[in-house]
Amino acid sequence: MSIQRYGKWDFRAVDTASAARALARLKEQGAPAEPERAAAVVLLREAPLRVFLLRHAAKEPFGLPTIGRADLPQVTVRERWAHLDVDGYSGRGVPGGALSGPRTAQYGFPGGRHKPDDPDVAMTGVRAVEEETGALVALQRAWARWVTPEYEPVRFDSWIYVATLAEGFQPRIRVREPEYATWIGPEQAVCQYGGQMSVPEATTLAELARYSTVGEVFAAAEQREMSPVLPRVSLVDDEARLVLPGEEGYPTDALATV
Repeated sequence: MSIQRYGKWDFRAVDTASAARALARLKEQGAPAEPERAAAVVLLREAPLRVFLLRHAAKEPFGLPTIGRADLPQVTVRERWAHLDVDGYSGRGVPGGALSGPRTAQYGFPGGRHKPDDPDVAMTGVRAVEEETGALVALQRAWARWVTPEYEPVRFDSWIYVATLAEGFQPRIRVREPEYATWIGPEQAVCQYGGQMSVPEATTLAELARYSTVGEVFAAAEQREMSPVLPRVSLVDDEARLVLPGEEGYPTDALATV
């Protein structure tokens, strides 16, 4: 989980002023929002190794669609998590300040919230694939588990899976969102679209770019450490960055900045 830069993208950079406001808002709030369970699925095929990538018009943190969510303000989608700076909403729900501007498309994987009738979060991913693409999952393995930073108003405990499709199924767009889908090499995906992904999605693709076959990916998945990854903001010398557990400078709690 040490990836910080890939190609031209710096996935850990955070606007310093926005980070300071987000941390101040969290301090005033007193406690972070409770994360909801969720799942995202990286569909794989070969040869060579390809992933199924979706483009949404707007997404929540960790790549879940905001379409139809009346409880969420329609904020500008950022290169990292979507709601870092939510202090300055206008009457139309558009954030002011450095993050204002037109909504930007986001790239990611099929996924969604865990529902009460899902047997477990793994089946949440299987269901999401069928709902969004019409395809059935054949094999699936857990790859990573990320928890949205505490400063976000909407948070997820999100499992990322790697999976193959059942024989004879080809994914396609079944719903109004996403608006575009393609099979693409993981390295090409993160180099070309990394600035329009969340940190977990970009990190996952950068990790998958190390492998050549689906078999290699599944073998690696069996050895993965599935402890939840909770990024936090580090403010050092007026520079804000996202830091992951185990890395130097990881804050002891959400409000510890150094």
